[in-house]
Amino acid sequence: MFAITFKVFYFEVASVRLVRADVLAIARYVTTSGNDTSDCSSIAAPCRTIQYAVNQASSGDKILVAQGTYTYNQVADPCPFLYDPNIGKDGRAVVCIVDKALTILGGYSTSNWLTANPKFNLTIVDGQNSRRGVFLIGYSTTTASLDMEGFTIQNSRVLGPDNANDPSGFGGGMMVAGARVTLRDMNFKSNKVYGANTSSGAGGAAAGSGLEINWSQPGTSNLLERVTFDGNQSFGGTGPDRGGLAYGALFVNGSVTIDYGTFTNNQANAASSSGSGRSGNLNADALGGAIGGGGGSWALGHIIATGNQAVGGNGLTYAGGGFGGAIHVESANSFSMTDSYVSDNLAQGGIAKDGGFGAGGGILINNTPATLSRVQLVSNNAIGGNATNGNAGAGGGGGLYLWMTSSGPNPTTLVTNAMITDNYVTQGSTGNASAGGGGGGIQVQGLQATITHCTIARNRLGPALVSGQGLLILASPGISFASANVNYSIIADHTEGGSGAAAVLVQPGNAVTFSQGLFAGNTKDTNASGGPVLPDTFIGLLTMLSAPSADFISPSSPNYNYHLRVDSVAKDQAIGSTTNDDIDGQSRPYNSVSDFGADEYWPFSLNATLGNHSLRLDWEAGASVLTGGLSRYEGVVTCPAGANPPDQGPCGQPINVGTATTLTLTGLSTYKQYTIVVNARDASQNLIATSSIMTISLSDIFLLYLPLIVR
Repeated sequence: MFAITFKVFYFEVASVRLVRADVLAIARYVTTSGNDTSDCSSIAAPCRTIQYAVNQASSGDKILVAQGTYTYNQVADPCPFLYDPNIGKDGRAVVCIVDKALTILGGYSTSNWLTANPKFNLTIVDGQNSRRGVFLIGYSTTTASLDMEGFTIQNSRVLGPDNANDPSGFGGGMMVAGARVTLRDMNFKSNKVYGANTSSGAGGAAAGSGLEINWSQPGTSNLLERVTFDGNQSFGGTGPDRGGLAYGALFVNGSVTIDYGTFTNNQANAASSSGSGRSGNLNADALGGAIGGGGGSWALGHIIATGNQAVGGNGLTYAGGGFGGAIHVESANSFSMTDSYVSDNLAQGGIAKDGGFGAGGGILINNTPATLSRVQLVSNNAIGGNATNGNAGAGGGGGLYLWMTSSGPNPTTLVTNAMITDNYVTQGSTGNASAGGGGGGIQVQGLQATITHCTIARNRLGPALVSGQGLLILASPGISFASANVNYSIIADHTEGGSGAAAVLVQPGNAVTFSQGLFAGNTKDTNASGGPVLPDTFIGLLTMLSAPSADFISPSSPNYNYHLRVDSVAKDQAIGSTTNDDIDGQSRPYNSVSDFGADEYWPFSLNATLGNHSLRLDWEAGASVLTGGLSRYEGVVTCPAGANPPDQGPCGQPINVGTATTLTLTGLSTYKQYTIVVNARDASQNLIATSSIMTISLSDIFLLYLPLIVR
């Protein structure tokens, strides 16, 4: 199937300078107009290259870098002798750090070394399509580290070594081995890594086109904050038996925390081969178009992953799989993901006699306990590969694939407050359909999953598939059966697939337990009747409500807005729910009972500013949940006896506001209590949301004119 490569690196190093613990840390300065002649410690005499400053620095030092583009400097390079077949042809990079603990900060200007502004003072490490950007190695110490902030690392290129035991290429933009890294405000852009082409066996693997973190020191964790990976590409190398594996823009073997990460248009492309397509019990798989790896503990928050791809390689007999269009994690100690958006990613199998597997269009989690909360998986695709003379490749888990493939403790997955919508699974377009596939929204295979307050809607299957447009639960043969607890969730609007396709399909011997929820608008809710379903396969079906529509604000393309309308049947139905928030972080419940699904309906809030016989209202903060469904707002003012109506319209009658999010009322009486509400309507003039009700009284405004004489 596939495997993560775990490496331990050994190096031949000409010399290593040991750093005394009592040496005081100092600041060093770099500008593109400097000179590599001093020790870089004076603002008046900065150095010209980052590498030269690194050479002068001792562990604990801080290097401040002014705006500009920094490229490879052969004269200053201390690492051309650094060679290992696991890393690349050599250790050369624009910046090479061996056995030091340094801080390197970009975004300064030559007129201000106190405050960095990376957005304005763009600071670039450019590999010029021939070098790695940054290389950090802990060779003879356990304390090597790099804290790096405020840089763009771009146009780097790494090729796996020729004629080596392992022809893999790692870490195009940055390579970290045997060390800890903390990165903030970093942009990895248009970097590439290539596995080497080989003359025997398999082509070389390619991993971490933007950043590779491999073999961190035991007990350490790496931190990435406010990082962007855009347009990075990994390419496996060709081989006579099979093509090389490919992992995406970020590869991690160890523990990592990522907070506020944006991953766009990155690619993991496994290589093709003119041979069978299999070597070493592996096919040419691509794993995680944006993020791939495993080991350690992973904590991801505020992630945006869009337009990433994992595409398996071709072979004569065996095709590679595409696993995890955006994210693939395997055999980690734990995986958590919160407050994130994963959309329009692709996992696609390669072409061979039998097409390759396309699995986990958004995320694939393998052999790893996981927790996902407040996550949107929208419009991702898992597509099987084409067959040349056999079975079309299967597809599975268009949004999310939870998979157990090895014996051992059975991992559990908790999915809470997730919107899993508009994802798609299909087979390859050529070949017979016997390989099947399914799980347009979620596929749970061989493990236990608990799905709570989720909205699973409008996921689709190709025309030959029937196995679970929204949710598929099945065993991993020879490993384990699967089960899912589905609590307080909405499963809605699943209408596309083969004849008889069901929104929820449970294969014999597996089980689902429902605890309240809503089926709405599905062609067929489950496969509970008709077919080989055992008595204990479906539990709690009678707790599920059924309705023609769940009443979302603006479902499907282009808005994908699955917030609840004010009239939704899902409101105030989740009796006994103890979940205390929703997908937007708003508290549950709004009334005494929570709503089904990921969204808790809340009226949008009004803010008021008082004037002279006037009142200005605004509600911009609540407008975003109505995207795509709103036609107009209207204000309704209820007036007490003896009060003037507003100049904008009669008391108790709607005042058309259009799509503006402000309303100014004038001509109001003072010392009279008005009640005001703003309603939102769709194009058919149906009420879709209301504001909170505001009751307010205006008082006179006294104007004081000078001069004022006080006796």
